[in-house]
Amino acid sequence: MRLALASLIVVVALASVRAEDAPKRAIEVRDRVNKVWDAQIEKIRGAQIAAKCKADAKKQYSAIRFKKRRIFLQNCIAEASR
Repeated sequence: MRLALASLIVVVALASVRAEDAPKRAIEVRDRVNKVWDAQIEKIRGAQIAAKCKADAKKQYSAIRFKKRRIFLQNCIAEASR
């Protein structure tokens, strides 16, 4: 009888420990997913900004003025990312 009672207590104790670990793991997984999601959003946003700035530079400067065009592009991306 004592052995059955002791084993029952051990099982209940282990179940409570596992139950406490499960939410922590879920939070860690959610945080990792959010970090990846945020990184993807930033990457897409950066690509959109670069494309818009490149189109604006193409409108303002011809291919002959490639230095001014490149400087304009760099400044545009720097201002947009602030």
